[in-house]
Amino acid sequence: MKTVFFKSIAFFVLMITTIQFAQAQSLKRVEIPLPSNNSELFTIPINEQGVLVLSQVNKTNFVLSRFDTNLDQVWSINGTIDGNLDYVKHSYDGKSLYLLFSRYRSNVYEVIKVNIGPGFIEKYQIMSVDRMEVSDFQAINSSVFIAGMVNNQPVILFTNLDERKTKVLPSALKSQAEIQSMELDTSTAIVNVTYAVGTRGKNYQLVVKSFDEDGKQISQVVMNPDNEFAMMNGKLNLLSDSTEVMFGTYGHKSSIGSSRGPTSQGIYFSKLTDNEITDLKFHSFTEFKNFFNFMGERQKEKQEKKIQDKKNKGEDLRLDYRLLVHDIIKQDDKYIMVAEAFYADYRYNNYNPFGMYNGIGSPYSSFYNPYRWGYGYYGLYSPFSSYYSPWGWGNRYYGNQQTFDGWIYTHAIVAAFDEKGNLLWDNSIEMKDVKEQKLSEKVKASIKGDEITLSYSNKGQIFTKIIKGDTILEDTQSSKIGTQIEGDKVKQTTSDAIDYWYKNYFIASGYQRITNDSEGGRRNVFYMNKISF
Repeated sequence: MKTVFFKSIAFFVLMITTIQFAQAQSLKRVEIPLPSNNSELFTIPINEQGVLVLSQVNKTNFVLSRFDTNLDQVWSINGTIDGNLDYVKHSYDGKSLYLLFSRYRSNVYEVIKVNIGPGFIEKYQIMSVDRMEVSDFQAINSSVFIAGMVNNQPVILFTNLDERKTKVLPSALKSQAEIQSMELDTSTAIVNVTYAVGTRGKNYQLVVKSFDEDGKQISQVVMNPDNEFAMMNGKLNLLSDSTEVMFGTYGHKSSIGSSRGPTSQGIYFSKLTDNEITDLKFHSFTEFKNFFNFMGERQKEKQEKKIQDKKNKGEDLRLDYRLLVHDIIKQDDKYIMVAEAFYADYRYNNYNPFGMYNGIGSPYSSFYNPYRWGYGYYGLYSPFSSYYSPWGWGNRYYGNQQTFDGWIYTHAIVAAFDEKGNLLWDNSIEMKDVKEQKLSEKVKASIKGDEITLSYSNKGQIFTKIIKGDTILEDTQSSKIGTQIEGDKVKQTTSDAIDYWYKNYFIASGYQRITNDSEGGRRNVFYMNKISF
């Protein structure tokens, strides 16, 4: 084990105070100059301990800097990684931060544990399964879980960093399976792994296995389909030692195994006691009052007419959406759910510059490292789950006519359910011209009593909408993320995002190209703005 203690490094930071948005107030701004156009930086909020910024220096060096809640720098560390490994993902357990570095389809992994308070790091090397394609990573109390695929089979590696012991956790699944997600519940120190099992609707199951911090499986939930529908994804929430609730989307079984991949018809709610389902409710999006508000008026009218025509025949209009379901929020006696609708966009080319079969150098070749820095093209969701994949079921490569060109978001919904899973109300926010290369949660919800502020950033602007139940208190408005330096002109903003930080504070970040004739011309920066709603 190597220990690197706190080092102070030269770090030019521009700080600006109090910028007003329409519904948001920017309390402070930090700018970090970018040494090159290829520089990649990542913000990692760590609640009231501040925010960390991870930046790549070169293939073997990185810088990790901690800022407090006032965005004043506390410490900065120069770190090294071995063997040209790439940053894949981080995990924060409330006390320590863990960074995973790996090389595509390698058996070498490095985990760097960051001790937040004093500012030093510990480095651990893991040698394990060869040719594993990593899809997810979680860590808690020096226990590390790495999920991925080996020969098209799901694998979970468990390592105790203190004991230097690694093992493969048994899956014992009856059919071909995909790891859909791996989530950490820091309040219970439990890791929940969701599998989509089966390649056709007739043998499909959604299985959630829960592991404690020793890598021991402590429970398993199996969601079987009915005659028509299957559960496509799910978020498991522990209410007591014996009671859990699970939210997610459901869809037609016939979409499972299709070239397009599984899609969703609506939201399901399930209550489980001792891993057995006691309550199960389905809510089609056709029941939602505001789900189709993102459409134009004429398109919405046509959709509502189709829905009514089907209802008159005793049927439900078939829908084929895909949604990112956020963590469920428990508020008093109700559950609040936020989810974003998305679809894959493609470009069609007559000429493939990489040659037949997407040769070496193609961003879609199996020889190409998909991570880059920070999870490559995949985002926060498993690239090997067909629900979150642009390639549909089982095919992760393109023909020479089609190229994946990013994820388009159409809108986000917010809905409340009572403790029995009955739909109380729903609302939505349109997401205009939002396209991302990495699939991640864009919309954030800030809750104050009965009022909810929905917000997201796109192309240098923050969009906000204030709702109360199914009522709109303030419709969507936008405000530019300004720099507040006289003469500044923001020419371009990319990779902008808003992340929840602590209490009612959020952090907005991204890259900007700014010109200012009186301040030395042009500057390229990575910015962070502390935001309150």
